[in-house]
Amino acid sequence: MSLRDQFKKANLLSDKEAKRLAHEARVERSEKGRESLEQDAAARQKELEQLQVRDRERVRREAERAESERKQREERAAVHALLADAKKPGGGMVKFYFEAIDGSLPWLELSPREAQELRAGAVCVVRTGPPATHTYRLLGLESTKRVAKFLPDAVVFAPRGVVPG
Repeated sequence: MSLRDQFKKANLLSDKEAKRLAHEARVERSEKGRESLEQDAAARQKELEQLQVRDRERVRREAERAESERKQREERAAVHALLADAKKPGGGMVKFYFEAIDGSLPWLELSPREAQELRAGAVCVVRTGPPATHTYRLLGLESTKRVAKFLPDAVVFAPRGVVPG
């Protein structure tokens, strides 16, 4: 049903106006000719296809952005889980001193094995609490690299190259 017919059915257009518009459409078609009308239809079809392509591209970008945000949320949750599961330093005989971001020199009491792993770069020291607290734990090197991507301030002692910057 054409738009003219819909207007007529809704009583927005009188019979006289509908006949006049139909006549004008016939006159326009006869003046333009078949080739011109086909070109107009082809142009409208091309424009419609371009709009559809743009719409598909927009939907694809939105889906990619949503997927990226979902992956970031999952990775952030995984990083927080890694920090929560980090190993508490075992009270040992070796005192390991390191410089904190605030310039203080906290120390950890480590077992000889933990101290050896820390010096060798197999484990790193991470802060599990807020920046002002001194709650430290030990975390493996690969897990520390993963934590450093999302929470670089949580890594307080690591071998060179683990924390960017």
